[in-house]
Amino acid sequence: MNFNDVIALIDDFSKKKGIRYQIYLFNSKVLKMESENRSISNYTGAETNGFNLRLLNKKRMSFSYCLGLEEQKVRDTFDNTLSLLKFMEENDYVDIANQDGITAPDFEEKLGVYSLKAGEIDIDKKKARLLEMEETAYSYDKKIYKVDKPTYSESLITKMIHNSNGLNLSSKKTFYEIFLSAAARQGNDTGSGFDFDFAHEFDKLQFKKVSMNAAKKGVDQLGARIVDSGNYNILFDNFTSSELLGILKQSFYANNVYKKKSILEEKQGQKVFSDKINIIDDGLLPGGWATDIFDGEGINMQRKPLCVGGVINSFLCDIEYANRFNTKSTGNSSISSYMLPPEIGSTNFFIENGETMLIDIIGSMKEGLYINELMGLHMAKPYTGEFSLGASGFYIKNGKIEFSVKGIVVSGNLIQLFNNVVNLANDIRFFGGVGSPSILFENIQVSGK
Repeated sequence: MNFNDVIALIDDFSKKKGIRYQIYLFNSKVLKMESENRSISNYTGAETNGFNLRLLNKKRMSFSYCLGLEEQKVRDTFDNTLSLLKFMEENDYVDIANQDGITAPDFEEKLGVYSLKAGEIDIDKKKARLLEMEETAYSYDKKIYKVDKPTYSESLITKMIHNSNGLNLSSKKTFYEIFLSAAARQGNDTGSGFDFDFAHEFDKLQFKKVSMNAAKKGVDQLGARIVDSGNYNILFDNFTSSELLGILKQSFYANNVYKKKSILEEKQGQKVFSDKINIIDDGLLPGGWATDIFDGEGINMQRKPLCVGGVINSFLCDIEYANRFNTKSTGNSSISSYMLPPEIGSTNFFIENGETMLIDIIGSMKEGLYINELMGLHMAKPYTGEFSLGASGFYIKNGKIEFSVKGIVVSGNLIQLFNNVVNLANDIRFFGGVGSPSILFENIQVSGK
């Protein structure tokens, strides 16, 4: 059965039972390759399709999912979802989206999330570029002794959302991703580094740059020292700044605010961070990882200035939590997997770019640290804002990098951290759906020797 056949069947079943529904359908075509010892070591290709279903009746909403689109599977999934309804708690706030007339012909091309060349690029070209990555990393420096399985993956995702209110939306996106890690050695001293890139067009992937960056990070760690404990001005690069922002973003989710699991609870309209900080969530960002025309409930994607000049403007909502807060959905219902019901999530979530060249910020530092790797992020506490993270990078003195640093721990609180902003670079980079420029903070606690 195709998407429309499945929809017709679910629509017929639902009407006979007098209940409302939303169905999300997907088709995924994925190719993944790895290289090892200068040859392709792993090659996999797969196509999958399926759907998930939500039924709504008398303030109760149930959920189920299915891999495959065969008619019997569709019937069984509907029956299973229907049988679960009686076990669901009543919820006055759940609902499905109204038909709001979203029309966006060719939006995928206009927003740069779909490649017209999908399927046309020769497989030998992809293999050659992947092998070139490995060779480039080895050639960077003789100290590189291992390149760990450079990876290339691509996917074509087609999806559709339909509900009993007449909403009928579809979109398609292409993703291309590469990853490489490299290890360096000098005597008994070792170091490692990695880098990655993604794009919606194959030709936009930066194969050589990723290889060089990963190798450079590995070599740069050689001879690293541990600095004295104390408070330092720290320049977090765009990657580590994005990781810190990734911890903070959960506090902008309306469900966390409602459940009192957000450090921004009761802070809407207040100045919480430095006036240099502007935080945006933009589901319509051209070329963005999470860019789309609609969210997991069929609500229009939007650009939301969540924090402007350090002042908290708003939070991210789906239909349920918009109803709880007596507002409108911000288009932030996210389907992370067809096996899970939609939940609040960010789209392209980022700190607005600064205006200063990174090299000029480094040059302005009398003494401090430039951090390009954080460890233990899973141990951070987004509900309290507290963090204590292993870190590595460089020691800076009088505007120059003196030596590499590792084996230290940086600690603090996210609210205090984002209040202590000195400057933002103009080098914003996205890592998946989160992006940030490099940011210089002052007076950060460091545990060293």
